[in-house]
Amino acid sequence: MGAALGPLARFKERWAGWAWPERLQFLSALVLQLAILGVLVGALEEGRWLVAFTAAVVLVLTYLPALIERELHIQVPIELSLALCVFLYASFGLGEVKQFYLRFWWWDLMLHSFSALVMGLIGFLLVHTFHQTRRVVLPPLYFALTSFGFAVTLGTLWEIFEFLMDWGFGFNMQKSGLPDTMTDLMVDVAGALVAAWIGYHYVRDGDSLIVDRLVRRVVAKNPRLFGQGERSRTS
Repeated sequence: MGAALGPLARFKERWAGWAWPERLQFLSALVLQLAILGVLVGALEEGRWLVAFTAAVVLVLTYLPALIERELHIQVPIELSLALCVFLYASFGLGEVKQFYLRFWWWDLMLHSFSALVMGLIGFLLVHTFHQTRRVVLPPLYFALTSFGFAVTLGTLWEIFEFLMDWGFGFNMQKSGLPDTMTDLMVDVAGALVAAWIGYHYVRDGDSLIVDRLVRRVVAKNPRLFGQGERSRTS
């Protein structure tokens, strides 16, 4: 009985040590995972293979923040974790299951813009982490180019993935084919440009409410990674 209660006792200890943002992150991810698992089981029973495949991929992605924390010992800011949950729910729960992609022509474009913006900010945080921990002086333009390239590269890889799924398994992830792909890529570029612009002005002027909050979160949650903390920004 004592051995069986071991994991539960450890979870209670971790729960007691979490602040409300960490508890909100855990509960949001749990609800999303249970909902996706239910959709996955239902899709398998009904033979809806595209929905089942998408549900499996989304379910794996919900574990990404926990995997990064466990394997890389890097704690992801609560804002990014919640953004991931919202995006996965909007793209799969509403987009695929509720067919928002068919009901609203702008739904796919909105999600691509949002994902490109978030990926660009993540790319900026990666470069900023290297900049802070390696004590390397980098110009603001480098931050902007890296954020832009990171977001566009991920968007391009996703479009390649959609093409391979349609071509190899007969899915319909690209919807209208080439026009859908090119429109998605152009929207990805627009979102990446916004993220690059935000990152550039943060490094140059230190004037960005969103990025400043994310950077402070990353530094506060990963003190070992940053040593003595965030040093002064380069101009």
